Amino acid sequence: MTFGIVIACTVIVELYVLRRLRFGWFMVATVLGGALVNLNYLAYTSIYERNYDAPSHLLYIDAIAEHLRMPTESLCTACGHPPLYYALAALWSKVVLAGAWIPREMGLQWLSLLLFFGFVVFSLLILRSTIERPATMRLAAALVVFWPSSIINSVRVHNDALASTLMIASIYFIAQWDRQGRHRDFYAALATSALALLTKSTGYTMAATLLAVAALRLLSKQKFSEGFQTFPRSGFSGQCPPPPTRSTRFDRESIKQCATAMFVLFSVALLAVALRGPVYPFALCQKVLGHACDIPPEWFVSNKPINYLSFDLRGFLSDTSSLAYPPKQDYFFNGLAKSSLFGVMPLGKDFEGGPYKNLAVFISLLSLAMVAVCVVVLPFIRSVSWQKYRALVAAAASMLILLAAFRLLVPTPFHEDFRHIFPILVPVCLLYAKVVERLSRWSGVLHKAGIVLGLLMIASSVAFFVRVP
Repeated sequence: MTFGIVIACTVIVELYVLRRLRFGWFMVATVLGGALVNLNYLAYTSIYERNYDAPSHLLYIDAIAEHLRMPTESLCTACGHPPLYYALAALWSKVVLAGAWIPREMGLQWLSLLLFFGFVVFSLLILRSTIERPATMRLAAALVVFWPSSIINSVRVHNDALASTLMIASIYFIAQWDRQGRHRDFYAALATSALALLTKSTGYTMAATLLAVAALRLLSKQKFSEGFQTFPRSGFSGQCPPPPTRSTRFDRESIKQCATAMFVLFSVALLAVALRGPVYPFALCQKVLGHACDIPPEWFVSNKPINYLSFDLRGFLSDTSSLAYPPKQDYFFNGLAKSSLFGVMPLGKDFEGGPYKNLAVFISLLSLAMVAVCVVVLPFIRSVSWQKYRALVAAAASMLILLAAFRLLVPTPFHEDFRHIFPILVPVCLLYAKVVERLSRWSGVLHKAGIVLGLLMIASSVAFFVRVP
C-alpha cells in the first residue's frame, strides 16, 4: 500500500511537470518509463545496498533533524561535506515523512528519486535547446534516462543526489545565458552554482564553468570604434584621410557580470570551507575536500603517467566493478568508464550469476562501441557552431579535469568514480546522438547501426536492472 502511494505520487508529479514544460507524449512516456524502472530497482534495493557510505549520510541527516545543528566532522566520513543536502533531507524527514506513514529509509530513497527527476528535467531542457530533430532528441533522452548508472544513482541516499541536479541546472542556465544573454539566466546560473558549492565540492566545477564562460563573453564582446580624423573643408587637399584609428574597450555589462560572479562564488566557497569546522584548521586539502583527503596510504594506487594514459581492455570487460582490478594496477580511464556503468563497488548478490555477468560484459562492449563511433566520426564533422556548445564543452572539461586532479591528489579508485561528475553524462549522450544524426548524411546503413547501438544499450540496461516478482 505504501509503495503504491509512492508510485502514484511520483507519476503524478512527473506527468504534471513534463506537460507544464510542454514536452511531447513520447518524451513523457520515456521519462515515466524510466521512473518505473527506478521504482522497480528501489523495490529490491535497501538504503545500504550499492550505497556503501549510506550510514554516514544518515548520521549527518539525523544530527540536523534531531538537534538542528551540524555534526562534528569526527562523527562520520560524510560529516565534512557542506550541509545543504542534509538540511533538505532532514526537512523532508520531519515534514513529508512525519507520522511514519512510510519507512524512513524508503522515504529518503524517494527523495533521491524526485531529485533525480529534477536532473532528468534539466537534461531534457538542455537537449531541447541544442537538438533540432525529434528523433535525435529521443535517442539522447532515452540514453540519459536509462543509462546503467542513472538507475543506480536514482535512489542512492547521498549528497550527490542534490549536487548532480544543481550542477545540471547550472549547466543549463549557463548555456542559455551564453546563447541569449538574458540577465535572469545569468542569475539563475549563479544561484545554482552557489548552491552546488554548498552541497558538495564537485560544485567547484560549475563555478569554474561559469567564470570561464563569463570570461569568454567578456572577450567576445569587445567593441571596436573607429575614429576618423576630421579635416576642415577649406583645408581638404583632395587626398584620402589617414587610416582609421581603432580603440578597444570591454562591454560594461559583461565586466559587471564577471565581477559579480567572482565575488559571489568566492564568498560562497569561503562559506562552504568555514562550514567544515575547526577539525583541520591548517590543512587546505581537508578544508576544500573534507574527509576525502584522509584516506589511508594503503588504499593508494599507482599514480604514474601510465595510469592516466593507458586503458586495460581486458580488465574493463572482466567484471562489473572497477574495484575488481588489483589496486596497484588501477587505470584512471578504466575506473571512470566502469563506474559510469556499474558504480565503483561490487553490485552484490542481486547481480550474481552467469546471465548478469554476460549481460554486464555485453553492456561494456556496447559502451566501447559507442565511444568508438564518436572517436571515428567526430574528426570529420565540420560547420559546428562553437558558441552553441561551448558552455557544455566547458562544463564537461571542468568536470573531467577536476576528477583527474582529485585522483592525482589522493590516488584511490574511489576518486575516479563517475558519480562525482555524473552530469557529464548529458553532453556525452548529446554528442553520441548528434554523431549518429550526422551519419545519416553519409550512409543510411551507418546511421541505422548507430541507432541500434543506442537502443541495445537502453534495452540491455533495463534487462540488467529490472526484476519481475
